Amino acid sequence: MNEVIAVGALTDIGMRRTTNQDAFLAERGVYVVCDGMGGETGGERASAIAVEEFARLAAAGERTRAAIDAAVQRAQRRARALGGELGGIAGTTISGIVLPQWDAGTDPHGAQPDAHMPGLVIDDWDATQPGAALDDSTLTGEWQAARGGWAAPCYVVNIGDSRTYHMERADSAVMAWDARTFTQLTHDHSSRQEAIDAGMGEAESGRRIARNVITRCIGAPHGTHADVFVAPAHGRFIMCSDGCHGELEDATIASIAAAHNDAAGAARALVQASLDAGGSDNVTVVVVDMPADRAALGARGEDDEDLGDVHGLDDATVQT
Repeated sequence: MNEVIAVGALTDIGMRRTTNQDAFLAERGVYVVCDGMGGETGGERASAIAVEEFARLAAAGERTRAAIDAAVQRAQRRARALGGELGGIAGTTISGIVLPQWDAGTDPHGAQPDAHMPGLVIDDWDATQPGAALDDSTLTGEWQAARGGWAAPCYVVNIGDSRTYHMERADSAVMAWDARTFTQLTHDHSSRQEAIDAGMGEAESGRRIARNVITRCIGAPHGTHADVFVAPAHGRFIMCSDGCHGELEDATIASIAAAHNDAAGAARALVQASLDAGGSDNVTVVVVDMPADRAALGARGEDDEDLGDVHGLDDATVQT
């Protein structure tokens, strides 16, 4: 039996912005969302820098904790220098997952690069433009791979207030996904979240603190570091900028995601719902569905753990 990873990704400028400072990467087992900030072009360029550095990580195939940290610090140096050039701060969030193994391959689709896990072949790739309501770029794809082609765990990476969520498959012939299992894996680096952590109620923090005041970003003048931890690579992962989770309650995100069996449909529906709810910011969603027969392996690991440490693997096992 073959294993399939399905990916749907979509970004939209929103209803009120004049530029799209969001960006995403969805290739070679690296799936991240970035939300830039910093003037007319600073945020757009900063998010592009983060995507470029994680694309280097994807192309190299090396998926250790050290390699992820190195990609973050390369992006940090470049974004900080950009801020100095522009006379301010050019920053970006980043949130998503990194699979630990991936064999480099060639891109048979030109503008949409791809690579192969062991035994991987492209199956039903599509790159299309969205409808009128979604006037920015879209990327959807589905990959088919032989069983056991990659290590079961993955890394979750986060800086800022973009988010990575997770949900399990449903034990049902009607619904493929179980909204009751919807979980936020990442922890926001924001003033609002810090107030909640200190004991302020969510409703009060929402009234008193703007949602977009973040406390950590790539490009920060005094440096940055990412939350990186291990999670089982099964079920559905949903990565989004605050243009999605700032417009929609978690329960709404969960119900919309669960109502769409395919990753591309879920991504499109979440972006459209964010626009319908006001579309006050750029909105980006990446949905990654792991193989249906990939068994659950338990809860997330501790922060800063390496797959080699947690699972008794050496670096030769978790990089290519």
